[in-house]
Amino acid sequence: MSTFTFGAKGPTSLPPSPIAHAFPHIQWDPLSSLRLTAQETALLRMAETNPIEYTLADSRDASMYARVLLKLLAEASSVSGGAGAVATFTETVPDDVAMKALDEDPLGVVMHYALTKLFEIISTLNSGVSGVTVGAVFYVGKDGVLVDQWKALLRILNKGGKGDPYTQKGSALCLAHILLASCPSLRSSAPTVDKDGQPIKARPISYASAVEPLEALTAWIVSQLKNATGTNVGLCIPALTALMGTTETRVLFCSSGGVKYLARQLRVGTKGAKGVVDSKKKIGQSSVQQLYELTFCLWTVSYELNTNYTIRSDFAKDGLTIAALVDLVSIAPREKVVRVALSTLRNISVCEGEQSPPPAGLPSLDGNHFLSEMIACGLMKAIDHLRDRQFTDPDIIEDVDHLHKLLVENYKEMTRWEVYKNEVESGHLQWGSTHTEAFFKENARMMEGSDGDFRLVRVLIALLSSKDEDVAAIACYDIGEFVRHYPNGRQIAKRLGAKELVMPLIEHDNVDLQRHALHCVSKMMVQNWEHVK
Repeated sequence: MSTFTFGAKGPTSLPPSPIAHAFPHIQWDPLSSLRLTAQETALLRMAETNPIEYTLADSRDASMYARVLLKLLAEASSVSGGAGAVATFTETVPDDVAMKALDEDPLGVVMHYALTKLFEIISTLNSGVSGVTVGAVFYVGKDGVLVDQWKALLRILNKGGKGDPYTQKGSALCLAHILLASCPSLRSSAPTVDKDGQPIKARPISYASAVEPLEALTAWIVSQLKNATGTNVGLCIPALTALMGTTETRVLFCSSGGVKYLARQLRVGTKGAKGVVDSKKKIGQSSVQQLYELTFCLWTVSYELNTNYTIRSDFAKDGLTIAALVDLVSIAPREKVVRVALSTLRNISVCEGEQSPPPAGLPSLDGNHFLSEMIACGLMKAIDHLRDRQFTDPDIIEDVDHLHKLLVENYKEMTRWEVYKNEVESGHLQWGSTHTEAFFKENARMMEGSDGDFRLVRVLIALLSSKDEDVAAIACYDIGEFVRHYPNGRQIAKRLGAKELVMPLIEHDNVDLQRHALHCVSKMMVQNWEHVK
């Protein structure tokens, strides 16, 4: 598989709060709704006056401080709901605006403050500066059980569209890092000494206590991918990227249906895009940066293909994942997007099934299967275009050459009918030698299918409703040629409902689609099409 490293930077940091200028002016005593004890208030003040490393030097003090911050989130969110004036700010505001927000929505400012400090704790602990670990702070008792206060973060997420986008993004990211600390695969590779060479004392951490929270966080992320659009998807991307760091969380994401919705977001993001665009320009409903981040997550999941048949079947389902990646390579929005998309396709193309064979009765899925999908989606053409471009990244050049070699070898072993069948089943129709009169003269009878159910004809009829006008036009042409060259093809196409779907396309705004729809209907209505032509 590709040697692209997991150390590549992902979007796992929390940006500064837009009202950070108000933080030093928070007065804790008047905020009685937070129900802080005198000891908790003193701890907050002490943490403000001392370097963060000093506060975190002792695991018990660090744990107490973290739990006070979680209490702030729990109390503030239960009173304010997180939908006050602060929730409307998306960019950093001047001092006077921040101070006005503190007066009008003090609990909203407190939530931003608590999340900023909580993430600072996690970042400092992960850097190994203090010698104390995230596990030592958030997992307590002799069994290392996750602190109950984590639920405050989940409650913020569950507020949905009524919540503050910044606090939702921050809560998801903080919760992800807290829960990752329990994953066995991450703990096995954790450092044993801090930056000064001092040993880091290992403590028991209960992964079992984090499983339910992980499932809840993953469900929220998948729901965002499923339902959110455009920039709203960005709320979950930092947390998702963080969760891609361990085998346990990648498998959990896939078992929750995440691959399908991740691929769907990529396809929505590339819709309507052509050519090279600026990094901040919108492509469909997504920015180039967001496309990169989503593709990065899909790339990390591709490392589970060899060991998990279910994940391979998720990648194969409906051809959606391959089509999304091929679209990215075809439009080439930015070199870094092309690099990670190619790395993902390369991983998929060489995946094997020996370590995780299919259950009885199910087909084997390996690199050859996915290469056929890639060919059907037009990757060969996209790769040929990339070979003509000058790239500075040697990884891109290597992946392009590797994929080109595999695609050519796979294509040579396929008959023209297999190429056509795969293309139709992928739904990614492109004009070429299989959409010609000569092809249908030779292969019209193959449209019956092995079961005589004319499944490919049914797929073509379904593609008449495609939002991609080129796909709909090619489907019109292919149905018309099937009608011409298959005995009784006219009656079969009509019986399967082709005429009802083609007729409205005659009045379509797209002139080419209109023309192919008219020809298709004419072929269904007229016995001797050649005379009309």
